[in-house]
Amino acid sequence: TRKESSAASDVYKRQINEDIHQTFIKQYQMLRHKLLSLLDTPVKTTHHIGGTSHFNYPTEPILDVLVGVNNLHDITALDEKRLNYEGFYRLHHPYHKKVVMAQFNNLIDLRQIARLHIVQIDSQLYNDYLKTNHYLTINPSSATNFGKQKYNLSTDAVPIREYENQKQLLFKQLLRKINKDLSNAHN
Repeated sequence: TRKESSAASDVYKRQINEDIHQTFIKQYQMLRHKLLSLLDTPVKTTHHIGGTSHFNYPTEPILDVLVGVNNLHDITALDEKRLNYEGFYRLHHPYHKKVVMAQFNNLIDLRQIARLHIVQIDSQLYNDYLKTNHYLTINPSSATNFGKQKYNLSTDAVPIREYENQKQLLFKQLLRKINKDLSNAHN
């Protein structure tokens, strides 16, 4: 549909460059407390990730949180229901070895305001998330380049599903660069 095809380009109409009131840090801290306080929670760790954690490139105003669990199967229907009560809904995109849940501004516009990237602790994917976020935090020039590439993806009027697939490829390219840089640093 027309609305779906413009969804990716709409993302960057709402870019932000800074957070002078530390809104995202405060939101992260409140969300972390909620996640770790759920009765019999499977959540073991949380990390504030993505552009709103470092602002080294213009980013969409979405709080991204890496959520570590011992096993993805620990996210049961009960946990999903409890997260639904907190306003999070599972995204049914074919993600590999992770569950993604999003919180929306309302159930009409469906603009994401927060995402939970639920991943098994100590898996390669979990460690890759931490590695890429750390790299983008301490390498502003690489972060700026990554932000430009991400922006270019969003300016193509593609369905949101295609945008997400392309964004995953962009992260894989970044991870290859990080691993190459780390390998060269050790030689």
